[in-house]
Amino acid sequence: MATAPQVYGADEINAVVLDASSYRTKIGYGSLDCPILNLPSYYGHQTKDGSEKFIFEENSMLIPRPDYEIKKIMKDGIIDDFEGAVKQYNYMFDVLKLKPSEQPILVIESTQNEYEKKTALLKQLLKENKFVATFLIKNPTCVSFAHGRPNCLVVDLGHDLVTITPILDGISLRKQVLGTHYAGAFLSQQLRQLLNHKGVEVVPVYKVKSKVPTYFPDEAKFEERKYDFDISESFENFHKLRILREMKETLLQALPDSETEKLKEQETEEDTRYFEFPNGLNVPFTKYERVRLANSLFNPSEPYTGESGPNIVVEGFSVETGKIINEDTITSREYVPLRRSKKTDSSSGRRSKDEPTDDKPRGLTSLVNQALNHLDVDLKPQLANNIILTGATSLIPGVAERLNQELTAMNPGLKVRIHSSANVIERTCSAWIGGSILSSLGTFHQLWVSENEYDEVGAKKLIMDRFR
Repeated sequence: MATAPQVYGADEINAVVLDASSYRTKIGYGSLDCPILNLPSYYGHQTKDGSEKFIFEENSMLIPRPDYEIKKIMKDGIIDDFEGAVKQYNYMFDVLKLKPSEQPILVIESTQNEYEKKTALLKQLLKENKFVATFLIKNPTCVSFAHGRPNCLVVDLGHDLVTITPILDGISLRKQVLGTHYAGAFLSQQLRQLLNHKGVEVVPVYKVKSKVPTYFPDEAKFEERKYDFDISESFENFHKLRILREMKETLLQALPDSETEKLKEQETEEDTRYFEFPNGLNVPFTKYERVRLANSLFNPSEPYTGESGPNIVVEGFSVETGKIINEDTITSREYVPLRRSKKTDSSSGRRSKDEPTDDKPRGLTSLVNQALNHLDVDLKPQLANNIILTGATSLIPGVAERLNQELTAMNPGLKVRIHSSANVIERTCSAWIGGSILSSLGTFHQLWVSENEYDEVGAKKLIMDRFR
């Protein structure tokens, strides 16, 4: 008698999927192709006559107000302002007109999420918001499902962090995650210092009433909009951050170091790109400048700020901020291969002989190679052939090509293959899309945690057994 085929479909339960990352927070219904709301992981906070007003709608956040601050909710992919996070989530629930008593919610979390934050979030969702059920799932696991690759190495180039996570059978090997802070914010700070070096002032759009296009080094010709109240520093910095993000999206390009040095001699006017600031000033950026900035992802010890010298300092980034996450605690014991008792170098937490021993900050290729070297020899070839590149910073042209080229040179015996979506939404929302797929599977429904189970088992046991 033939066995019944595995059933993956199920009754439509209309699950909600929430993905909060360092720069953007996404929410929508499971089984959809993309999130319905995609808001900054920030909020506006105005105090007036002893009362508070919280603003989460993106366009409304950009309007100047008296006694108004912009506050950041997330830091390194983890909730830093829990009150702000709860208010933002409640705003999203109201916009979507959710019925928590009839809908479960899937929350996508960082592999580095802390126990206290998980406990508080579970209590908020099940006890305060009264969702019928919930589940916490790791970000890289969702990325692997979005790409249909249950065994892979997820390389996530985000705003605050670059993280490399091995995935085995759809499970994130949390103790083997590596990461640094040399990510999108690192590039933004270099751009900020490069503009200061050029003598270019970044004027936010809310300060510009009218403008006449000019070209650097001429002065900008614009009429400044005046306000009868003080503008907070956090509000101005938020506007400038958006401009720097647009500059990264339109200007940067990565190339191998051998080609970068040739650009100085072969630079032509056609290679120069102009960026127009809100005040009408068009500033030229040579191809060498644009490539050097992007290449700092691979060589963080050689940042580019326009200055010359061996010890260039990028403000806010030191040896400590560039320290590798999990470097001292990494282990391969999460996966124990059959018929193998001999320990590899990675299982003891020691450096591989192929890893650099100097104190220079580790670039993207070196970090990915280190993650591969920590894997058991049975897993290394398979994961090297299934490297998934995701995150908004990975959209910089040339990043995937350089990473593939350098990893192949470092591992001539491996077949290295980089997988990345060409679609911007799929690249930046891949974790949410994976969560949408997972929440729609019939086999996933048995994993939901209800309020009754939360009361019976307790948050601690749930987190240790179900949400590790």
